[in-house]
Amino acid sequence: MLSYRHGFHAGNHADVIKHVVEVLILDYLMQKPTAVSYIDTHAGAGFYHFASTFSAQNREFDTGIAKLRNADIDLPAPLKRYLEIIEACCSGEAMGYPGSPAIALSLLREQDKAHLFELHPNDHQNLSKRFKGRAQISDTDGFAGLKGLLPPPSKRALVLIDPPYEDKND
Repeated sequence: MLSYRHGFHAGNHADVIKHVVEVLILDYLMQKPTAVSYIDTHAGAGFYHFASTFSAQNREFDTGIAKLRNADIDLPAPLKRYLEIIEACCSGEAMGYPGSPAIALSLLREQDKAHLFELHPNDHQNLSKRFKGRAQISDTDGFAGLKGLLPPPSKRALVLIDPPYEDKND
């Protein structure tokens, strides 16, 4: 258990799809002034460096975010918006990729709340360092923690559930 590391897959085609949808949903939720809760049950490390051992091993980002960044076509508006968010999150860290928590926190407003769960000790430590004071970060089971957060006070939330599928209960 806890052998999965998202760094091996960060920025791949599945991440691109997941994060485009995340941006679309958050942009929609932000159209109203009412507070939003963002809950990520398996938050990972929050940011990934492509030069790291994990990412460099399989280079899955080459067929995901790198391919999109280098596309020589006029992209649809949702993809342009997504790339704007990615570039803003990567300011000063061009060889990296923001995870779901970084993307969400770049869009959340002062009245919004973020709850991030991560069991892996190293990823939890990285998550805590990067987002301390900006989110409630827990090293407990995200599925169990989710139950205590729903429904949120504002009745408006985005819940991201993307487990590693290591456990039969995932």
